[in-house]
Amino acid sequence: MHRREDFTRRGRYDLVLDLVAHRSVFAYRRALARGGRYRCAGGTARALLRVVTVGSVAARVTGRRMGVLVVRQGPASFTRLADLCVAGEVTIPVDRTYALDGVAEALAHVGEGRALGKVVVEIR
Repeated sequence: MHRREDFTRRGRYDLVLDLVAHRSVFAYRRALARGGRYRCAGGTARALLRVVTVGSVAARVTGRRMGVLVVRQGPASFTRLADLCVAGEVTIPVDRTYALDGVAEALAHVGEGRALGKVVVEIR
């Protein structure tokens, strides 16, 4: 579905958290409700720069907020999340598991955008 449908044309969202930044800044702006927020947490350096420059100007004009989400690195920043995972309150979706000799197939699966969760390569 994520490849067939363009969510930026379907409705208005209060918050969009983007991990890959494949669409234009203007498409994301279109997807935001008035007062909505867009945060980009990943993507190419070029995409991040567009969000910071073009996105911030477009956001001021339209009443929508756009920016880059910066995450602190290191284990201390993820202790709470790790605790939730251990407690079973957060689950990580696994799309497929491959044997070590299937790495090429696993990379192709992810590279084609078909993975709907994490792809695991077992080292056994």
